[in-house]
Amino acid sequence: MNGFEVYKIYLAVKLHFTSKNQSYDFHKHNGRTTARLETFTKRRDKYFFHKLSRTYSDSDVTNYFISNFISNTNLWVGDIIGKSGDENYKLWSKRIEALHYYYEQDIEYILSMITKKLSFDDLFTSKDGQHPPILKYFLSKKINIETLIILDDILNFSKRLNKTIKEKVIWPKLYDRMIRYKSFLKYNTTKYKMTLKKKVKEM
Repeated sequence: MNGFEVYKIYLAVKLHFTSKNQSYDFHKHNGRTTARLETFTKRRDKYFFHKLSRTYSDSDVTNYFISNFISNTNLWVGDIIGKSGDENYKLWSKRIEALHYYYEQDIEYILSMITKKLSFDDLFTSKDGQHPPILKYFLSKKINIETLIILDDILNFSKRLNKTIKEKVIWPKLYDRMIRYKSFLKYNTTKYKMTLKKKVKEM
């Protein structure tokens, strides 16, 4: 793998997470873009891509960019290369390698928030147009984005929140990120659904 190949992957992942109206899909296009070598050689930041090509394999490079774009979609490659980019990748890899474990931990935290005044359904319900508890837990970094995506896959709460949440900045951007990231997440929905049912029964 050389710097230009890394650049092509960077462009593909970036387009997947930032293209208007989700017009570019990494999977449908097989990671292909219209990137040209002559354009790449003129870039002042090509050094960063060459550096990554010496550090990571093909699949690792793709995951490296995914882990960073789910953290911040407004990234320049210079922001990714280095300590912060490596840290994002390490944290993401740790979560993905033990996805079910972290999901269980998050579910236990979520269920611990249930009280006589706050039911399970309330956790996923917007009242008076405000963010529901589940979003507040994510935004305050109490649960991971992977858990949010999996729970939405099981409970389909986002469809309702799109109609009830009044603010038009935080939730729409987060929902967009969830949709774009979901296609990269690999998990068995049935398994995670059974885990949720089990944890609810244990309450």
